Amino acid sequence: MKLTYDWAAPAKLFFWPAEDGSEEEAVYPTLDDALKAAGEGDADHAWIITRDGDILNPRVIATLREQFEERRRKRDRSFSFRAWGRAA
Repeated sequence: MKLTYDWAAPAKLFFWPAEDGSEEEAVYPTLDDALKAAGEGDADHAWIITRDGDILNPRVIATLREQFEERRRKRDRSFSFRAWGRAA
C-alpha cells in the first residue's frame, strides 16, 4: 500500500455514500487541507483523489491523518526546542 504522497499537491475530497444521497466534492489546495477537512466531516465516508489519481479510502485517510499529526507534532517540538535554545 502506497502511503507516500505529495502533501503539497491539490486533492479532491468527497463523501460517498453521502447521507443525503448527493455526491458533493471539493478541491483543496493541498492534501493536508483535504485530510483536515475529511476529519471534520463524516470520516467513515470520506474519499480523496490525489493529483496523481490515487484514490484514498477512509482507512487510508485515517492512516494519513495520523502521519500528518505526527509530522505536525515533530514540527512543533523542533520549533519549541530552537526557541528554547535561543533564549538560553
